[in-house]
Amino acid sequence: MKKFFKEHDLIKLVSLVLIVVIVLSWIIPSGSFSTGASFTEGDMGRIGLAHIFYGFDFALQNYSIQIGFLVLLGMFYGVVSKTEGYRALVSRFVKVCKGHEIGIAIIISLLVALLTSFLNNTYIILVFLPFLVTALRRLGFDKISAFATTFGALLVGILGATYGTEGLDGFILYLTYSGADVSITTELAVRFGILILAYVLYTFFNVVYIKKLFSDKKREEVKVIDDKFAVEEPKKKKSKVWPTAVMFIILFVFVILGFTSWNMTTQSGSTTFGITIFEDFHEWLMGLTIGGEDGIAIFQSILGGSLPNLGYELVPSFGNWYLFSYCIVLAIATVIVAFASKMGLNDFFTNIGEGFKKMIRPIMFLLLSYMVFVFLYWNPFIPTIINEIGKMASGFNPFVATIQAIVGSFFNTDFAYLGYTLSYYLASFSGTEGNLIVVIYSTIYGLVQFVTPISTFLLFGLSYMNIPYKKWMKYIWKFLLAMLVCLLVIFALLTYL
Repeated sequence: MKKFFKEHDLIKLVSLVLIVVIVLSWIIPSGSFSTGASFTEGDMGRIGLAHIFYGFDFALQNYSIQIGFLVLLGMFYGVVSKTEGYRALVSRFVKVCKGHEIGIAIIISLLVALLTSFLNNTYIILVFLPFLVTALRRLGFDKISAFATTFGALLVGILGATYGTEGLDGFILYLTYSGADVSITTELAVRFGILILAYVLYTFFNVVYIKKLFSDKKREEVKVIDDKFAVEEPKKKKSKVWPTAVMFIILFVFVILGFTSWNMTTQSGSTTFGITIFEDFHEWLMGLTIGGEDGIAIFQSILGGSLPNLGYELVPSFGNWYLFSYCIVLAIATVIVAFASKMGLNDFFTNIGEGFKKMIRPIMFLLLSYMVFVFLYWNPFIPTIINEIGKMASGFNPFVATIQAIVGSFFNTDFAYLGYTLSYYLASFSGTEGNLIVVIYSTIYGLVQFVTPISTFLLFGLSYMNIPYKKWMKYIWKFLLAMLVCLLVIFALLTYL
């Protein structure tokens, strides 16, 4: 058993958090805030044995879209990694980047961080990370540096969220419902500045590690057999790279077009860039009919518009895509890759099965982290803790707010739900203090995601690359400490100057 936990520390840590939440549900009563930050203590919502099993089922149901996306992603790479074109693409990428490892790490991490910060969905970034991990491992990066350059950079983008509204917009929405005068652009310059600061600081530590890694002449050759979708050298010397490269470029273009909030009026009521061309084109395209005004809306019918009992479009305009919308693109790409590479039907099903199996472990960890959210949803005792911490200061105090944000973020995989449970309390701060609340909670939430064992993307990445949590903490603690100090200084300056 000791050996099991030593080799599977993620299971131990996630299970420990689940146990802590269950125990706290027996000790701490639920609580809620109402108008004017008035706190009301509720009943005990004790989590029992049956709740644990139902919690898993509840998480499976409510996060089926995310799970389905990850299953499709595994199937896609299960197929594409078996093609000669993909092998050639990885080989060519590695050949071009050889000798420029530090520069490549800087560029990749910058792109990942910026995309995460600006796009309105974080899961969509995962489309390209298996390819990047494979390429970095082939370049000689060890697991921790490859993880830091990809999944770690994604966490930097969450820390410095600007228009990345998957959780941020929902957080702000609930604050506005409770009377706060904030929007997605609140202190946008400050949050963007924190993104740059976090990226520079993070890159500094990453580059120091990579330099040491590649300067060690005694280190053994990196083995890439532990990469889930590792590929060999292409069998043919002149294998065509461009078809696979074009496919990935198209996938990237769809990510940018589909998940950039061109003219989205966000849930919190603020409009982003004001670019209407995609909405106008979509309205025109879906309005084309055969047989006059009362005829068939041809493109709407082919693409799959809204059904009579469905209140939203399955294929909306660019900028308003759902994760489900991209699942369609990913599924089509998988079939096209198999067809273009002349993959036999038996091999196709074998490969998608292999890709699915490689995603099972990360998905299971994801479900465990979602179970914590489910338990907190059933028994919201976090407001009770936040209320007690708030008694440490009369009025707004940035350091007390930071402690509250850390506690709330540690147990929450859903940033929007954190805003929901604390909305009336946080909305009671107005003006500069109200704006600063958005900065404190969004950045501290991002910082905590580097460390909390139930961090969705941290947990997925560590389990995907089979990296022990202890090893990650040994790597990241200096950045965490330095960034926390920087944030506290920034919060103090914004409050008292």
